[in-house]
Amino acid sequence: MSAQSAHPTFSSSSLTSSSASQPRCEQCGTSQHLMVDTIDAHSDLSAGLVEVGYNCRNCGSFREHAATVADVAEVLNTSAKLPGLLQFGKHYLHCGVPMHTGAGKRSLLTAGFSSRNVDPELEAYLNTRVLHCDECGFQMEIPD
Repeated sequence: MSAQSAHPTFSSSSLTSSSASQPRCEQCGTSQHLMVDTIDAHSDLSAGLVEVGYNCRNCGSFREHAATVADVAEVLNTSAKLPGLLQFGKHYLHCGVPMHTGAGKRSLLTAGFSSRNVDPELEAYLNTRVLHCDECGFQMEIPD
C-alpha cells in the first residue's frame, strides 16, 4: 500500500508458534507508531501467543498476526495514551480503561420506508448494548 492510499493493507500470517512475530509496521520498519486494535486468543494457548491486530498511525497500514503476550504488552506500554478503542476478546477498553455496559435495547431493522404493512413474522430485530468510557464519556452501541 502506498502512503497515499485511502484503504489500509491487511496482512495475516497463519497462526502457528513458528509464525509469531513482534508487532511492527512493515512499511515504516518500526513499532513506534503502532496502535493496537484487537487482541484475541490464539489456537495454541500453551505457547503464550495471542492474535494481535494493529494499525500504524504514521502510514495507515493494518496488520494482524500471532505474537507473544510480552511483545504485545511492550507495544501497549510504550504507546502514548490515546483515546482509541481496544477490543480484548469480548471486552473493550477506551482511554486505557475498561468500558462498562449500559442498558441495551432491541431495534427493529428496516430497509427503508414503505407504505405497505409488513408481516410481524418477517420483521428482523437486533439486540444491542451500550458501552461507556468513564474517562472521556465516549459511548458506542454494539450487537449483543
